[in-house]
Amino acid sequence: PPTAIRNAWIAERAAVYAIAGKGESDVYGRTLDDMEKSLASDFRSFIIDAQSTGQGPFGSSDLSAWAQGRIVATWLWIGLVAYRLQVLMGWLVPGIPLVMAAYSDGQLVREIRKYSFLARSPIRHSLGVRVLWAVLVGLAVWIIVPLPMPSLLPPLLIVSISYALWLWVSNLQKRL
Repeated sequence: PPTAIRNAWIAERAAVYAIAGKGESDVYGRTLDDMEKSLASDFRSFIIDAQSTGQGPFGSSDLSAWAQGRIVATWLWIGLVAYRLQVLMGWLVPGIPLVMAAYSDGQLVREIRKYSFLARSPIRHSLGVRVLWAVLVGLAVWIIVPLPMPSLLPPLLIVSISYALWLWVSNLQKRL
């Protein structure tokens, strides 16, 4: 229902505001304004079309109300996804150097292991791949599911991606 999506958005904005302060409305709060400017006319016409289905001799007011509710829920869901993507982009700025450093360190560990008598671990390699896939699925779920999520989930996911990438690269086989 639209109220659940609206409550999720309000809860997440409050959590991000607790971390970012006034910068939240300057940086992340623009999402709704930008979305209203770009999609408002489309969604207004959709709502008008849904209202028109409830009129006439064969119209159903229940169907019309249901369709209007779905349109509003879709509008709010798109806004929540856009807000979460903006928050993720805010965390990727400090996260990208961390991911790059983890990859570089994993590559150097791999090179050292290639020329020493240390064995690579296929178990660690597969663990790194599985953790990376699990974190990417978790990231997709976080972006799409319209439930209130903790505001520190994106940096935790970025750190998990970095660790999984390091684990995967550092345990690659000696010769590819």
